[in-house]
Amino acid sequence: MLECLQSRPKGQLPADAGVIPRAVKQIFDTLERQNTEYSVKVTFLELYNEEITDLLAPEEISKAAFEDRQKKTLPLMEDGKGGVLVRGLEEEIVTNASEIFSLLERGSAKRRTAETLLNKQSRSISLSVLF
Repeated sequence: MLECLQSRPKGQLPADAGVIPRAVKQIFDTLERQNTEYSVKVTFLELYNEEITDLLAPEEISKAAFEDRQKKTLPLMEDGKGGVLVRGLEEEIVTNASEIFSLLERGSAKRRTAETLLNKQSRSISLSVLF
């Protein structure tokens, strides 16, 4: 994903850019046009075998936990307003699209895969949230 922005002039995406790079670019273009102060935060989680893990957790924590096979799962909770939240997720403040792509790339490297009876390689489900 990050390569979408690295070899291009500022703000340009390749013609074959996917939905995520286009959406992120549009978000920041819109925010910058409004000429107001703004703050954008990103979270990135994984759902695998009915367990939620934080893909943006600091490397030393997640690496040690992975080696111990005791990856800390995060609780799914109601927020009291009819919504759902995951308590304990790392929230990273970002100021541009490149920072988002960098975080998504770092988190994607931590995703788990496993072989199933139906697939040679089965991936977890991941979810990134901008707010």
